[in-house]
Amino acid sequence: MTTTVRTFRAPDARAALAAVKEALGPNAIILATQTVRVGIFGKTEIEVTAALEPERTEAPAAAAPAVRYQGVAQPKVKTEERVSPAPESVKSSATQHFDHEMKTMRTALEDVRHELRLVSDFSRSRANLPMSPAAADLLSHLEQRGVERRLGVELVKQAIGDSRGGNRSLGPRIHQLVADKVRVAPAAWLPGSRRVIALVGPTGVGKTTTLAKIAARALIESRISVALITVDTYRVGATAQMARYGEIMNIPTQVATSQAELVRAVERCSAELVLIDTSGRSIAQDIAQQVAMLRSVEGVQLHLVLSAATGPEQLAANAERYRALQPDQLIFTKIDEAVSTGGILSAAVRIERPVTCITDGQRVPEDLHALTATQLVDLIVGSLDQPATATSRAG
Repeated sequence: MTTTVRTFRAPDARAALAAVKEALGPNAIILATQTVRVGIFGKTEIEVTAALEPERTEAPAAAAPAVRYQGVAQPKVKTEERVSPAPESVKSSATQHFDHEMKTMRTALEDVRHELRLVSDFSRSRANLPMSPAAADLLSHLEQRGVERRLGVELVKQAIGDSRGGNRSLGPRIHQLVADKVRVAPAAWLPGSRRVIALVGPTGVGKTTTLAKIAARALIESRISVALITVDTYRVGATAQMARYGEIMNIPTQVATSQAELVRAVERCSAELVLIDTSGRSIAQDIAQQVAMLRSVEGVQLHLVLSAATGPEQLAANAERYRALQPDQLIFTKIDEAVSTGGILSAAVRIERPVTCITDGQRVPEDLHALTATQLVDLIVGSLDQPATATSRAG
């Protein structure tokens, strides 16, 4: 005997459970639930997998009662049907079924709260900023790109005030306004005078891999000498990882466990480019101590590394955390993992330092890229109506 297993997808948990009851009847058993996103920028939906055992001719052994669902007619949902042997999860207890349902309902409730907040915020912005349909579309576009709402409203408001060509000039004006807020800097791996660069930033943003990419680019493309120093003695395996990179690229690698050791290590290096790897920090006091140690090296440049995949709110929070320490340049990693990249603007306007490069993968050194000012603006706002050419302001 076989069990019919079907997957239902609906805008919310109530609609999904109603569809289960309508298709499989009140004796259906929930096997699994999950929240899925439709499209890159689409809304989330609830996906429920349910099963219906065939009726047995003999009396079954005592078992936990199946969970039944009652509901009203809901919007049409998408279903996928398949027949397969009864999985072990069909025999799950009523408690497990109830936990699945409660988890689904909690997720659905959070989604509803999020949508209500968006509607409320948008209504307030419309009330404070009378907008034409074209302006409202531009604001929606910026939000979909991941631009922080406050910044998006500010850009649209200023574009409306500055516009002399009507709605058709709003897109180019916003493009230029963003270009005025962000800057680019020459890539760290280009030839030039001797530099000592330390990569700092939160845990997990990819500082060590980015450092290895910069070193490889400097060796292969610019053909300049490179040395590596790590002060990351907190993370398990960090020193071994750095030593491995140095071995692969045949460049000197040192470990410094104190401020004095770091200063001596830099002084011993004769390389044209000295790269310092650090451990992630999140507590303000720890960040300040780490930066004080690095600033003891004469002429050191601090490159703040932030992950674009964390979203605009977290990017803004990380930028605030490091702003008082005055990093010299910005690097944005994990562009390939970001749902949207407009959040870069949140960090750039708070730190007010130029962006030197981005990364979009794990390959060393292929997934490391320098940017022009125009490319940086396009990365933030995407394609607007006849965007103006961003003026490069290398710093």
